[in-house]
Amino acid sequence: MKREDVKGIVPNITEEQLQQIMDLHSSDIGSHKQSIDTLKAERDAARTQLADANKKLEGYDPEWKTKAAQAQQQAEQQIAELKASHAAASAAAGIKFSSESAKKAFLADLTAKKLTLQDDGTLLGFDDFVKSYKQADPGAFAQEGGWGKVLLEGAGGFWIRKPRPQRQSAELFWPGCGRDGLFSSHHL
Repeated sequence: MKREDVKGIVPNITEEQLQQIMDLHSSDIGSHKQSIDTLKAERDAARTQLADANKKLEGYDPEWKTKAAQAQQQAEQQIAELKASHAAASAAAGIKFSSESAKKAFLADLTAKKLTLQDDGTLLGFDDFVKSYKQADPGAFAQEGGWGKVLLEGAGGFWIRKPRPQRQSAELFWPGCGRDGLFSSHHL
């Protein structure tokens, strides 16, 4: 700040007032310069300490930079695998399997396939994988409609679970009894 600048802003300023403003401004500038010089000295000291620490680390373990980079890479790989595993589980959640072990086998094969995780959190090629898996192992997937799974056999008949959209029920099939040999039990 110059004297002429202050006189331009405050035209009727006295010399004494102008000197006081200039002194205040100079002291502010001086304190800021001192702060800047202190911060520069602290920064330079920190840089020196960092360089000394790096030299000491190289003396103890010359490969510390390589190890640090490998640890970083492993951490990023674990995060990517965790995201892919979550995406696989989310994608498989909409599929009905014939059993829990079939679902586990499907997820293991899906994980082993290492499909590319897209930015939107889906797996690239998932639909094709499911299609080929259904062709290779159709028994792994629950059948739509039909009689379903045998629950209990014995005494000439058997209980089966028949999928229904609103409720699950079991029906007893007994050959030669009733209409088509069927008795329903909604208590199961």
